[in-house]
Amino acid sequence: MERDRQAALTQQDTRLQFPMVANFATDVWKKKEAKQEQKEYPKLGNEANRGILLEALTGVTLLLAGADLLVMRHPEAIKLVRKVINDLAKKE
Repeated sequence: MERDRQAALTQQDTRLQFPMVANFATDVWKKKEAKQEQKEYPKLGNEANRGILLEALTGVTLLLAGADLLVMRHPEAIKLVRKVINDLAKKE
């Protein structure tokens, strides 16, 4: 993603100047870490928050890599990503 974005901007490559859509929500929730119960794996933390945090972290990472649009599943994960965006946009 980053290399495509850099080529689009620096080399004026029109074939790479398209919005990048990151559709990752279903992939995150399919991972075993998002579904495992806490009693089986207590070191992984609260199972209710784990999937939300995995989705939010993936979203923030993809935004930083150059994604223009995120397709997300959980409303709490969306709130977390919005909070990160707003925190980064604040001018001090």
